[in-house]
Amino acid sequence: MAFTIKIYEKNEYIYSLLKKRLSCFYPDAYIVDPFFDEQDYEDRFSDFTRVLFDPEDINEEDISPNLSSPIRLTEDGGIIDCARLISMLRPAEKPSIISKTVSGCLTAVIPFVYSDVRDSFIRELSSGLSETDFNIRLDFTSKLRSSWHSRSGCNMTSLLEACRSRKFEPDDILKYCNMDGSGFLTPGSTADYDDINDLGISRSVTLMHHAAGLAHSDKRSVNILAVLEGFRTKDLPDLLTECDKVYILLPAKNAVEDLGSKDLIEMLTKVLGRERLEVYYPDDHTPEENYEDSLIRRRLAV
Repeated sequence: MAFTIKIYEKNEYIYSLLKKRLSCFYPDAYIVDPFFDEQDYEDRFSDFTRVLFDPEDINEEDISPNLSSPIRLTEDGGIIDCARLISMLRPAEKPSIISKTVSGCLTAVIPFVYSDVRDSFIRELSSGLSETDFNIRLDFTSKLRSSWHSRSGCNMTSLLEACRSRKFEPDDILKYCNMDGSGFLTPGSTADYDDINDLGISRSVTLMHHAAGLAHSDKRSVNILAVLEGFRTKDLPDLLTECDKVYILLPAKNAVEDLGSKDLIEMLTKVLGRERLEVYYPDDHTPEENYEDSLIRRRLAV
């Protein structure tokens, strides 16, 4: 059933992020900007229309009275909680992406820490993964920062090159993976040090899309963990939009107070919603403490 979502938001960047996020959950919806697009989609093609509005851009009283119950984009604190919006847009039925059987999850880790701290966190994280047919790790990193460098473990470049083909299916990811020493299937590192950057952001976005397809398939149970390093901030929304959970690893508590970290966290919170984003950093610990125990006591920042 087709319907229209009108978003009264004058900030073009925020509008584009909202459109990208909502289109994943409502692929049959016409998402329009009423400030720019004056076509009456709801009259010609849609069964009904829902309105999202920013009270800083338009008063609720100025929205057509023929449109039912406009929904505020922001609540207290100015955060746009996409999970709240998604649940309110079509209350009569669940969005198709949620109603289907999802067998696994796609998790992303964005580390700003040393590789040993990153991998300790991932080992702890992997211990909590549900029983599945496969647990897969994809390192979107420099070869220097990849966790596995065995002779048979340089297939990440081949995987990135192969996923551009129209014949590539999400299940094909498994063909490029080998078992590492920590229980993950992984293609390992790239063949050369800078292949992730050299092949371009669109290739990584395509592979993340296929990874989501594999994790969310009802054919088999698969968890996928993607490690993302060195990407430009503006590219992260495209990479993360289909993730079920995203973790940001910061080196210390004062990093949370850094302006750049705050900006990144705020931007990703708007894109992903609070329910999908968590920020962690290791607590200060003494040499006598067990390092992995200190990670368990890490503090939640968001």
